[in-house]
Amino acid sequence: MNIDKYALKESLSDVAVGLVIALPLSFSILTLCHYYELSVFLTSIAQTILFTIVAIIRKYYMRIIFKNGEHE
Repeated sequence: MNIDKYALKESLSDVAVGLVIALPLSFSILTLCHYYELSVFLTSIAQTILFTIVAIIRKYYMRIIFKNGEHE
């Protein structure tokens, strides 16, 4: 099995950026939901929606960055 090192680098970079974003985002969402006394269900929905939106945006930009770097 051959490993595509460029794809691996992109994947690891994307996950690392995701981790850096996830902790403060999660803390912020949980703090806001607790402040507004939302149920566990609504808190879960809020986190899922926001994490999904951020993940799509993050992945788009990471792909553009790595796509532009392919030619180097």
